[in-house]
Amino acid sequence: MTEPAAEIAKLIDDWLTGYITKPHAELGRSGPVCPFVEPSRRAGCLVLYTAEWRPEFGLSHMVDTVDNAVEYFATHEWDSRNSNLHSLLVAVPDLPRDAYWLIDKAHELTKDRVVARGFMLGQFHPTCEEPAARNSGFPVNRSPIPLFAVRNMALHDILFLHADDVWFAEYERRHGRHYEKPDRIAPDFVRLFQDARARLAGGPHQRRTDSLNTGRIR
Repeated sequence: MTEPAAEIAKLIDDWLTGYITKPHAELGRSGPVCPFVEPSRRAGCLVLYTAEWRPEFGLSHMVDTVDNAVEYFATHEWDSRNSNLHSLLVAVPDLPRDAYWLIDKAHELTKDRVVARGFMLGQFHPTCEEPAARNSGFPVNRSPIPLFAVRNMALHDILFLHADDVWFAEYERRHGRHYEKPDRIAPDFVRLFQDARARLAGGPHQRRTDSLNTGRIR
């Protein structure tokens, strides 16, 4: 990974300022598209790098790109102790349009091990079909250039981890204690948590098969 060229940094900054940190009528909720980004930027904890891409590269290289990004995230010395503010963006600006699918596929192949480390991974590109959590008709993860985003797992990630038993088990291990006082948590979070816990106790693991609906970063 390398420092981004000035034009890439400006493109991403404009996207963050004009879209990611703003509300959107189709989001299905109030607030910005990603509530993490603006606090992260103010704290100096949003880091942007670019990853090299050549025509001869393929899926294995994209998977390596994700793994390298996650390792960097895990070992980086952040400016704030508040782990909820830590955010890493890794852009792949030279990836051609007909290879955008590699972003989605690498996300799918690495998601289990990313979640197992207590992180969240999101995939973004100009034609990404990833829907918003509260509006399945809105492809929220559109970006001007292909990129991955990494952050720490947070309480609200029950929205994105409840439907897969392996992911939910990791979520419960890290955040289940908060549900001991459910009156302090949003009712929809509590419902998803209780439903997932009951399902997990009732039989074999359930794995998600709609892989493009598993990469939300919000």
